[in-house]
Amino acid sequence: MQGSPEKDTPWKLVLFGVLAVYAVLIVFFNRKQVEVSFVFFSAEISLLVLILLCVGIGFAAGYLFDQLRDRRKRRTPAT
Repeated sequence: MQGSPEKDTPWKLVLFGVLAVYAVLIVFFNRKQVEVSFVFFSAEISLLVLILLCVGIGFAAGYLFDQLRDRRKRRTPAT
């Protein structure tokens, strides 16, 4: 039996394609301009930029909290 060998589905390529379409949809649906007050000034920015800014602040806060917690653990002697 000499048929063509079955090809495996390229799951990584399919996953990359789905994520790329998802990223494009996020950009498309969050293009609206919103006004944001940054306490000392206001700015009109894209909703997507605001979302990314909030995610970045969240990651930074989580990283700093983790560093603070590690420092406290090292200072406190184990009993």
